[in-house]
Amino acid sequence: MGKCPLVCLINKWLSQQAMKKVGGMQQEEIKRLYEKHHDRMLFLAKQMLADDEESHDVVSDVFAQLAEQPPTMTHPTSYLLNAVRNRCLNLLRKKRLAERVHRLLPIGEETSYDDNIPTSYPLEEMLRFVETQLTPQTRNVVKLRFNERKTYREIALALNISEAAVYKHLAQAISKLKRRFNP
Repeated sequence: MGKCPLVCLINKWLSQQAMKKVGGMQQEEIKRLYEKHHDRMLFLAKQMLADDEESHDVVSDVFAQLAEQPPTMTHPTSYLLNAVRNRCLNLLRKKRLAERVHRLLPIGEETSYDDNIPTSYPLEEMLRFVETQLTPQTRNVVKLRFNERKTYREIALALNISEAAVYKHLAQAISKLKRRFNP
């Protein structure tokens, strides 16, 4: 599958818009940048992501952003390759976080809340441990998740923290509980 589908769409769009300005950058300039740099940008994305579809998406996103919010570029090649690299790194970072979270804290309807907490100790002792040994923020996250059964997103919004921070606090709490009650 070549670059024709995207090139055809861009050419069609450019011909429909004539020489109208797009966010301050001439469409002809965008087309020229696309034709000159597309292959190198796509190669970089494929090397970093090892996924053709995601690579095409990343390159398309860079050009879409370029059309919407054109930057001041003194070195277009460097700018475009850095934009692709940064988008790829962000995508890889999100994937790694999702995989790590999935490994540490399985999410879903079938997840049992009791699977991660040892049951050989009285519940009161574990609750006392949560109240006295966890940081206030971690304690709040644990209470919202296990007492109120809130989702990670709901907890993040309620405490004004990121979802990644919610995952981190839960992982720390479960790890401390396991160390204390299941040595």
